[in-house]
Amino acid sequence: DDTKSGDFVSYFENGKFVYDEGTSLWKGEPARYWPTSGDMQFLAFSPYPSVATLTTTYKADGTIEKIDVIGINNNIKNQHDVLYSDLLSVEAPQTAAQSLQFHHALAQINVTFKKTDSAAAVVLNSAKLLNAHFTGDVTIVPADGAKSTASWTQLGLKTNSFFLEADATGVEDGVLDQVLVSDSAYAPIPQLVMPSDQTAIEIVYTIDGHQHTYVHDCTLDAHEAPIVPTPTWEMGYKYTYNFTINVNEIIFDCEVEDWIPEDGGTITI
Repeated sequence: DDTKSGDFVSYFENGKFVYDEGTSLWKGEPARYWPTSGDMQFLAFSPYPSVATLTTTYKADGTIEKIDVIGINNNIKNQHDVLYSDLLSVEAPQTAAQSLQFHHALAQINVTFKKTDSAAAVVLNSAKLLNAHFTGDVTIVPADGAKSTASWTQLGLKTNSFFLEADATGVEDGVLDQVLVSDSAYAPIPQLVMPSDQTAIEIVYTIDGHQHTYVHDCTLDAHEAPIVPTPTWEMGYKYTYNFTINVNEIIFDCEVEDWIPEDGGTITI
């Protein structure tokens, strides 16, 4: 803050900080330095926007009222973990690295797959999250001495999105072709979605070369039957859906009852 007026003024606005692997700390790009005196407040957002627009709004006394990030698009192969921090208030200057507490603004969706103990060959061809939100705007509101809040608005159109392998070439490269086993689970890369209503997961797999498609209604995991309102994927939560493909072969243990003796009588010809 400006020690003469007691009001806060912007010291650097929307400054970019980058990770320094040598120190395992974050530093300004360009470098940022402490003023010789005064009180300072910091509110951070990650990642630094490359396409989205970040706007900071200030109160009458110069403190931060909110940050709006418009046009976030996470419908990409290497998704970004969207993070926001609590408000950090310190007296300048400081000599040590300052601690920022971040929170997840998205929900994480995980899936795992295995088969029951069987000699059948089971291959997971693809797994797809149906009708989820990957674009939108977020508003971060700080609180002095308390946790910041974040709210999503203007969510984009719902999109189907494949669960990918690490070597996928893009969001449409949804081919997994993973041979499943019974003693360990296979997990593709999780997906990060905007908080919204839970939807469904489509699984395509083959058993001994015969293809099957199964659509799992995620709302049934929260309740025995769909209810109103629909359960939602909440920000900061990690959801894991564990699928086991049943390939227990239909076999029979057959018995034939004994012949029933019947006396046909004594016949003389």
